[in-house]
Amino acid sequence: MSDDVKIPLPGSLQEIVGSLLFASETPLTAGDLKAAVRAVEPEEGENAEVMDVYRTATSQEIDEALKGLSKALEVAGCGFGLVCTAGAYRIQTVPSCGRYVRAMLKMDRPSRLGRASLETLAIIAYRQPITKSEIEEIRGVDVTANIKTLMDLQIIRLVGKSELPGHPFLYGTTPLFLEHFGLASLKELNEIDPTLQRSNPRAQAAKYRRPEKEEKTELEQAVADEEKEKAEQAAAEAETAKDAEEDEEHEAPGESPAQAEEDDFFIDDTPDEFDDEDDDEDDDDEDGEDEEEDDDEES
Repeated sequence: MSDDVKIPLPGSLQEIVGSLLFASETPLTAGDLKAAVRAVEPEEGENAEVMDVYRTATSQEIDEALKGLSKALEVAGCGFGLVCTAGAYRIQTVPSCGRYVRAMLKMDRPSRLGRASLETLAIIAYRQPITKSEIEEIRGVDVTANIKTLMDLQIIRLVGKSELPGHPFLYGTTPLFLEHFGLASLKELNEIDPTLQRSNPRAQAAKYRRPEKEEKTELEQAVADEEKEKAEQAAAEAETAKDAEEDEEHEAPGESPAQAEEDDFFIDDTPDEFDDEDDDEDDDDEDGEDEEEDDDEES
């Protein structure tokens, strides 16, 4: 084979999207397809302008390519079509040909859910998140066995715990539920039976939260502020009284503050040399007094 032979470029974005879905082993989202298309760069000698058109594909162009592919497969009637489940796309055989596919693959007939399990599943699908007690309240019977069956089939799962007393488990559906019933999202449940409407998930989940504390009125807030102010004032007075008691304990017993100040004021700071002179003068005075006394006695 000559090196000059080049593989032709795809004729449309729809062709690229169809080949990616056919080759993928798992469902692909629109984002996955967009990333795969943009990841291919033009090789040497290829028409870069055509490749740039694909490399700059937008999300809207990807969606249009998916819609075109779905219509083309439906018109062709080739036994398979494009299906979107849980936000991801894949190519699968049509349900009318299922028995022939199972016969070729020697697969047993798929097990079917009983009526009780289907009723339980329908309640969970339309009312999720929901507790076991609420399901039993609607059905009027125990649903422990039905929930276990659905959990084993991975059609339902635990989605959380309620904040209400007892913290009961909350149940909801899984992506496998959408895949099993061929639903793109839970919004399509309302189209299956117009008489049944799916609950708002946010409003439904709000029922299982603890009620928030009510805000205080202006009067209640004013009373609370006044009580708080009185408590702070009482604490300040108590602290002042405590300080006064501590000051009294530190004062010397039997002495008033005035006496303590006088004692501190009359401190003898006279130098020693002056103390000696004072002592000599005192001695002379005492000697003079003694001589006077002796003269008086003699007379």
